[in-house]
Amino acid sequence: MQNKDLKPMLAKHAREIIQMLIQQNIHFSVQCNREKVHFDPELPEEITKQFHPIIDFILAGFTFESIEIWQDDMSFEAGFGKDNFPSLVVIPFTSIIQIAIPTDNSVIRDVCVFMNAMNILELNIFGQDQDTKQLKQDSHTETTNIKSEEEALLESSKHAILSNPNNKF
Repeated sequence: MQNKDLKPMLAKHAREIIQMLIQQNIHFSVQCNREKVHFDPELPEEITKQFHPIIDFILAGFTFESIEIWQDDMSFEAGFGKDNFPSLVVIPFTSIIQIAIPTDNSVIRDVCVFMNAMNILELNIFGQDQDTKQLKQDSHTETTNIKSEEEALLESSKHAILSNPNNKF
């Protein structure tokens, strides 16, 4: 699903929520698409190889105090790895998947205050390669894929019905 109007709206909403949390001095965590996060200086490979496609930053203490908000992204200073390697982290608002705040509740550790599930669709965590992604952008291929998916679902449903000996025809 690609909606050119929805993406900027969600990015603006993420920025507004983060601004409000900063104004109210509420620490928070942010999850985002690792591929879109920038580090200055770049982190050593022994640190980055441990990152997953979705990266989680907890903004508290010095990291929280160093947050700067720009039009399209936010930045903060953080330390990484066992040696606390310093780097400036820049996160585009368009890459944010979730914003959560900690609670005092013993049952729920954090509460999600923002979610952009559309950003999860952009991640390559479901085994799609770049060629497949490019083909899906082609409208003809999109139509073909939808038909193939429908056929696969029908076949799966048919198999489920036929595999149950209690179903009578």
